[in-house]
Amino acid sequence: MNRPLPSISFFTLLFFAHLPVSYGQNDANIRQCYESFPCGTGNTQRFVFPYWREDSPEFCRIEGFGLTKCDDDQPVMNIEGAEFRLVSVDQVNGRITIAREDLWERVCLSSPINNITLGNHFLRFSPTNRNLTFFYGCDSSVAPPRDRARTECTTGPVSYSLYADDITDGNSYQQFRRLCPGGAIQVQSNFEQLQIQGRENFESGTWKVGFDVQYDLGEIFCGECNRNRNLCNNLTSSQYPVCPNPGTHNTISLFLHINLIAKIW
Repeated sequence: MNRPLPSISFFTLLFFAHLPVSYGQNDANIRQCYESFPCGTGNTQRFVFPYWREDSPEFCRIEGFGLTKCDDDQPVMNIEGAEFRLVSVDQVNGRITIAREDLWERVCLSSPINNITLGNHFLRFSPTNRNLTFFYGCDSSVAPPRDRARTECTTGPVSYSLYADDITDGNSYQQFRRLCPGGAIQVQSNFEQLQIQGRENFESGTWKVGFDVQYDLGEIFCGECNRNRNLCNNLTSSQYPVCPNPGTHNTISLFLHINLIAKIW
């Protein structure tokens, strides 16, 4: 007696088994992270991955790229617990300029001021930044270096703060530390912005001069795809980075294929 041929249902199942899993399921897909959104009234730019806001899907939320205060001119980024104003952004080349939120409106603070590090392995300081030092609690007789500035602080007893450039003014630091007992912090700065508005900013008691940070979009994107293979299925647009190991192979189809053949034969 001849063995009957496999029914048409087997071929139908085999066809669907080879389809990517996302065709048959409403899985999360990183395409949702590329649905642009506005943030910040001071620019017309719309943001996409790796940036996100409060209503973004959970799988889009890359640490260090969350945006808040979107109704302000410059939104705020929270990086490892420290807040920074987003002064400018170049999403194509992975560059941003950010400024410390705690110094944004007031250089003089009543609470202790600390050095801040980014603490995020995706974000890297630009080598073109300049390192500055802010000195606090200075006596009125202390003059800032040439082309630098000082400001009067009245949060307690009247004192002065000044800033200096680590490269050109470093030989005066020992004197400043002796005559400015309020402490010192290091602040990075975009050199071009520093030249244009640094002195005026500091004298007005604010510090809105940002520093440059770089990130590799491909590194972030491909890392997420490799951690969650289904997240990046069926991406064909050139807007997505090309990953050397995109992790979009469907292992379920092979399992179903073998299982079905074993049952039929």
